[in-house]
Amino acid sequence: MTRTKVRIFDGDPAVARNAFAQFPSGVAVLAVDIDGRKHALVASSFMVGVSLDPCLGAVAVQKSSETWGLLEDARSIGVSILGKGQSDLTRKLASKDRAARFEQVAVEIGAQGAVFLEDAALWLECSIHEVSEAGDHWLALLEVNKLGLGENEPLIWHGAKFRELVDARSVDVE
Repeated sequence: MTRTKVRIFDGDPAVARNAFAQFPSGVAVLAVDIDGRKHALVASSFMVGVSLDPCLGAVAVQKSSETWGLLEDARSIGVSILGKGQSDLTRKLASKDRAARFEQVAVEIGAQGAVFLEDAALWLECSIHEVSEAGDHWLALLEVNKLGLGENEPLIWHGAKFRELVDARSVDVE
């Protein structure tokens, strides 16, 4: 007799968080420049390819986020999918010290205030398409207006740790 590996979920958020951590994701920084001040939100909940027509991505943002209100009101949001070697940058941009977040961080600012981080794996310039309530988060659909491909491989978030891709063909297996 085969037993299932799936167990009843009791609703404990810590159990869900640990389980969801087993799904690898990229690391996205959503950023804007408003009146000369840069604001950033780091998210591992960013998803590309929600739709191709129109071209949509999505992000889930905690309702408690103070930064989201600034981004949501912006004309244009820069999304930088971080790359290999940028885990320290992620920690800096997510720090509580908002004034120091962008100190010595190389960026490019778009004409409508979207902020893009150098050496990212992918850049998207987005506008808000739709925002819906999703439990303790907001689920935002973002329309992609411009995009750029970097040469860096993406940074991965998995098991509550930053990881990097490895080409399976380059690993010796005995």
